[in-house]
Order: sequence, then C-alpha cells, then structure tokens
Amino acid sequence: MKKVKSIFQQIMFSAISLFIFSSCLDEAHPGTYYTFEDYTIASFLEENGKYDMSHFIEIMKKAKIWGELATYGNYTCFAPTNEAVEIYLREKGYPSVSAIPDNVCDTIAMTHLLNSPYFTTDLVEGAFPSPNRLDRYLSFSCGTGPDSTIRYYVNKDSWLQRMNDTVQNGVVHVVDRVIEPSTLMLPQLLAGDSTISLFYQALVLTHLNDSLERYKDETYPTPGGDSCTIGVYYHTGNEWEYAIFPETRYFKYSAFVEPDSVYHRHGIYTIEDLIEFAKEVYHESYPADGTQYDDDFTHRRNPLNRFVSYHLLEFYGQYDAWNVTNPGIVQNFDRANWDIEDFFETMLPHSFMRFCTPQIASPNGIYINRKGDPKNPPQDALHRGVRIYSPSEMPNVQQDALNGIYHYVDEILVYSYDVRNTVLNTRIRYDCTTMSPDFVNSGGRNRYGGPSENQCTGMLDGYTKWWRFSPETLVSVRSRHTWFASYQGDEVILQGIYDATVKLPPVPFDGTYDVRIGYPPMNSRGIIQAYFGPSPDNMEPTDIPVDLRIGGSNPKIGWFSDADHTQEEIRLLEKGMRNRGYMKGPACYSWAGNNFRGATGTLRKIITTQYMSAESDYYLRVRQLMDNNMAEMVYDYLELVPKTVWGSDEGENIY
Repeated sequence: MKKVKSIFQQIMFSAISLFIFSSCLDEAHPGTYYTFEDYTIASFLEENGKYDMSHFIEIMKKAKIWGELATYGNYTCFAPTNEAVEIYLREKGYPSVSAIPDNVCDTIAMTHLLNSPYFTTDLVEGAFPSPNRLDRYLSFSCGTGPDSTIRYYVNKDSWLQRMNDTVQNGVVHVVDRVIEPSTLMLPQLLAGDSTISLFYQALVLTHLNDSLERYKDETYPTPGGDSCTIGVYYHTGNEWEYAIFPETRYFKYSAFVEPDSVYHRHGIYTIEDLIEFAKEVYHESYPADGTQYDDDFTHRRNPLNRFVSYHLLEFYGQYDAWNVTNPGIVQNFDRANWDIEDFFETMLPHSFMRFCTPQIASPNGIYINRKGDPKNPPQDALHRGVRIYSPSEMPNVQQDALNGIYHYVDEILVYSYDVRNTVLNTRIRYDCTTMSPDFVNSGGRNRYGGPSENQCTGMLDGYTKWWRFSPETLVSVRSRHTWFASYQGDEVILQGIYDATVKLPPVPFDGTYDVRIGYPPMNSRGIIQAYFGPSPDNMEPTDIPVDLRIGGSNPKIGWFSDADHTQEEIRLLEKGMRNRGYMKGPACYSWAGNNFRGATGTLRKIITTQYMSAESDYYLRVRQLMDNNMAEMVYDYLELVPKTVWGSDEGENIY
C-alpha cells in the first residue's frame, strides 16, 4: 500500500502564508494538505478513491498530455470529477467524452494545467501567479457554501472540492466544474453585463470599444528565429540568470467600471446625464479646450471620451496585480506609516492612476487615487478615492475576457482638477516594471521566483511599448524575490553596451519636477550618461556621467547614518547629498531586515530637475560608457517629484 502522510507532519506554515479575504473575515482556512509520496499526478488521478476522474483522464489522453503527468515536472493540475465532466457534456451537447473533438480536448487539458505548483496558501484573492498552458490567468476567489463554510473557486464557477494534494510532480486540486475561460473580447464581455449599461453606452458612443479589440501581435517574431532567441544567459550581480523571451506578444486591457447603481447615487440615470457630468468634470480639468469638442464624442479631447478613456488601461491586471500582495514582499513595507502604492498610465493621454493598499488600520481593499492624511496616516484620508471590488464581491460576474478584464468600482472615477492638482500632487514613484504594458502583459512584472529560479522575462526592441534600445542592449524583467535589494523585489535590467530610451510617465500638472532613478549600486554596474528631452530624437545630456558602481560609503555620495545625528544635522546632511545629486533610499521599504534608508547599497540619483508640462511627452535615455559588454544597470524605480513636494516648507518625507 502506498504511503500517505498529512502534510502538517512535514511543514509548519508561516503566519504570513495564511490570508483572509475581505469577504471571508476571521474564517479558518480550509484545506486538505496531504502528501502522496509515491504518486505522480497521473497515478493520483487514476487511484484516488473518493473521486472518480476517469473522464478527465480520457480527455488528457486524447490531448496527448497524459504522459507529462506521469513524469518529472512541477505542475498545478485542476482535476474535474466525472460528475463535473458529465455536466460539461450535457451543456455542450456531447453524448460522451469520446465525442469531444481532439482540439477541444486540447483546450480543456491546457486550461486545467499550470507549469508551476501552487497551494491555496500561496495565493491571495485575484489570480494564480502564472498563466495556464493557454497563456490565460485563472482567477482565485472565495465564497460560502450552503453550510456557511468558506469555499474557494477558480474562475468563480469551479469549486475546489479537495485542495493541496502534493505529489512528486506538483499539486492537485479537485474541482466540481470544468474550467471554461471566456472566449469573448473585452468589449463583448462588457456588453453582456446589464448592470453597467450606462458605461457601455458611453464606451460605444466614443468608439473606444474599437480600441479594446486587439489580442495578438501578428508581427512579433517567433522565438528561436532570426530576430529573436529563445533565451539568453547573462551575469547580474554575483550570479548568472536566464532571460526567456515570450513566445507571443499579447495586447491586453483592464477596465474599471461603475455599476449603474453608482451613477444613480449621483443623479445620473441616462447617457445624456453622463455626458453632462463628463462636461462638468473635464471642462474644469482642461479649461483651455473650452467647449469646442463637446459634440464630437470620438475626439480624444471630448469630455465623454476623456471620461471613458480614463477608465481604461493597456495593462492586464487581476485584482491582486495592481499592488504587491505576495506576503513575502508585503512584509518588507512599513505598513504603519505608508501605503503600498503603484502608478499606471491610462488610455486618457497624459494621465495616470495611483493604486494603493491603505495602511494596516485603514479600510480593507485596493483604492484608486486615495490620498491619506500624513498627520494621521493610519485612519484618515484627505481624499477617499475609489475602491475596487474584489472578485468575491462580484461572484456572479465573468470578469475575464480573452484579451482583458474589468473590475467594478464603488465611486465615479475621474481625472478631475482636484485629482490632478491635489491628490496626485505627491511624489510619484513608479516601480519600473509598470513602465511598459509589455512588462506586465508578458507576465514579467507579477512573476515570483524562488532562490534557485533565476529566470527573467526578456524584451525585444520594437515590441516593448514606450521603450526603444540598441541591438547591443539586453532588456529583461527580473522576477520578484524577497531577498533582492530592490523596491518590490523586482527590477528592469539593462545589460551590455546598453543604450536605452524610455518615454517618461506623465505628470499631473505643469511645474518643476525632479526626475530620479532608484537603484542598488554594485561593482557589476556600468557608467552611464543620461539624456532628457521632449523627443527621443531631441535630447540633451543632463549632467556629468553617473558611476552606478559606487555605493553610499563613497565620499562622492555623501551618505550618512541617521542614528549618528540630530534632526537638524540630518536636514543639513540631506541637503548636502542633494547638492551632489543623490538621496538615500526610501524608508517605506526593507529587504532581509535592511531598511532602504539605512543602507548604503540603495540609492536615489537625481538625474535632472526640469520644467515639465502635463500635456507633453518627455524621454529619458541612458547610455553605457564602459567598454564592458557584461556591465548592467538596474532600473529599479523612477520618481517624478514636483517642487511643491521637495521644495515645500515641511520638506519631502523620508518614505
């Protein structure tokens, strides 16, 4: 008889691995947690006594994937019971499994298989960190069963009847329904939701629905071909890593949408009402345009067009993708004093959103354009912002389209004068992995790697939006690790005799801004010359070259320890660092117990201070000057900081 042990005899789970969904507060985390030491996924499915899964086995054999499940690997397999498959057969009109076409069996098989193992304790509400074999992300949410116990669901419809069974080559979860991701494009999915009819009318009236129809880039070169390699080994820091180029380039989108009930609270019941509301907001936000575009809904300066396009992003993001949610990364933030935050550009030209997970004592959830009160940070907000509904709060809604996703929000989302000039009058800190839709849509940004999994996502010039780089430049997105001296545990890496230009994110209002980069200095870095300008072909050098190899202990930097000085001395020493063009790392983040502000190996470089217009594009170029094709630059984070922040009487906070 094969040996079965409780996994609790082998593993003591960390408290941070246990998560609680906002809709399932204070409930115990259910699970099976058994290890089947001598089983593979294949033998587990064949010999599991409680659930008959012979139909699913037949499907996997028809798809010619069965052999993989009996060999070495690391998979997550969602295994529908026979009852689940029989429900599917009845719904699709197939008399038996043998009648299912081979191509449909292929789709079913690849839908139910992930190339990485995931326990429910690895997850937060949102999506599985890696896509399935069809390059689709499966959602993960919770609800309650008839007996009021917690239930966990994949794609909202498939209940995990049995979870977390460990076998030699991965993890098995038994589900009660065949998983069927939507095959609709995002506009068609939105059209089918009667609760968002007003927003959908506005989407069609502005023709912005046409902007959400793309899916695959048919011009993208095949990995292994003449213009793209499957992967490249490169040296970073003290170790070798492997950059793998995606096989497909996807266009994907996210929409944040108000249900009609939200509009009704504000007296908006018809599309005409919404048009008038948009005029009120955007005439004030863009006074120079006056009323000249009011009648042309397809014009990008039309108020309704601006209203709708601010709800749309060229980034795909499940609920948990807009802020860091992985417990190992979250614990590195100073949650008592600072929100977890991220910034993303929207499809409204020259606009962006701030996403934040408020501090510990604040309301649960992820908010858009919330501004906390620095004088009473845990509780109060100067501007509440808009809260995103979690998947568990949308249990009967299919959110995920073939080329995107949508989320409900609980207030009207606008890029108003107040949002631009008050809420976003702040230090704007972009994690560099958010500075191209391709960093996100390729899976590079939200990918997590373990200590032995030194794998990154390679990017191609011409297929990385907002970036361009020379043939000698290797650009890759380094997956998140808890032990990196990098903000949020990830990085964009440039390597070689690199020469890369990026379109900077927009600024919310006209004014003077610091343009800063955050980076960990190391001997493996290069020496760069930076350039700034309004066009990638019209740029000027910003200053003398910057040596990315030298850390804070070098006298050229002027780093100092806070513990050795009074507050007045700290203020003067920070001014001295700034005069040299440097700043200490932000105090909001730590790695391996080392706070960024207290470490000589995490710095900010003020690249330039420039007047910037909210309606203009700006570009930053970095060129590596050393004759060293192994040199690298870590683009960790970018800061755009208005003088109203760093030049104020109070001064810029340390976070």
